Amino acid sequence: MKKTLTFLLLINSIICLAQPDTSRVLRGFPITDYIIDLTDSSKLVQLEIPDEIKLVENQIGLLYGVYDGNREVTVQKGYGKCQLMKGNYYYFAIGNNESKYQIKEGDLLYTFMAKTNIYDGILPKLASHFIRLQDVYEEPFYDRYLIFLKWTKTDEEKILDSIISDIKFTGNYFIENNPSMDKPITTGKYTGKKTLTVMTECSKTDLIYFFNYIIARPRLYAGKEWKVSEIFATWLSEGAPMVISE
Repeated sequence: MKKTLTFLLLINSIICLAQPDTSRVLRGFPITDYIIDLTDSSKLVQLEIPDEIKLVENQIGLLYGVYDGNREVTVQKGYGKCQLMKGNYYYFAIGNNESKYQIKEGDLLYTFMAKTNIYDGILPKLASHFIRLQDVYEEPFYDRYLIFLKWTKTDEEKILDSIISDIKFTGNYFIENNPSMDKPITTGKYTGKKTLTVMTECSKTDLIYFFNYIIARPRLYAGKEWKVSEIFATWLSEGAPMVISE
């Protein structure tokens, strides 16, 4: 009964997170390969976090699998509390894994963190799922940890402009070098247009549509590194699903 109540309180807190002006933000951190059996139904997992970021004893965490080509693995794998802190290592006892999938390195442990005094833009929301966006040369647009320590509206606008430029560059490159990749889009907002052509015309509005979709449906993206031009192209080809605004 006590375990069930703890879980319900955790879920209620996550639901409340969607409300504006909260003082906390839910962030995902990848677990290391240090995974030890505690009992038949619980494991000790480890986080390694930069010194600038601090957790507290008994902090609650919720563990999720990370997409590896199989959508089914992105399920909840249990929950538990921080039992031990050693420097920048944090150890959580995770139980109640009701999925059929084993806990493994890279799974994301979500826990509440106090909001920092940064610009609450769309890129920190992506980083809260430990999503790293890269350019076509695999250079990151932001640091998934440090973005929560210093981030301004100017930083956000500058990076969004850089991402748009990268998407346009990639679209133009493949139109010139492999035009057969410019496939028609058959469903969604961009029906009748071609994928690479839309990329060459990418606007901030298009990008925000895409990022809002990721934030609303993060499970296939969370915890991974992605070339933003590639996943933007995939999103377009799949009909550019969007969040419906009320």
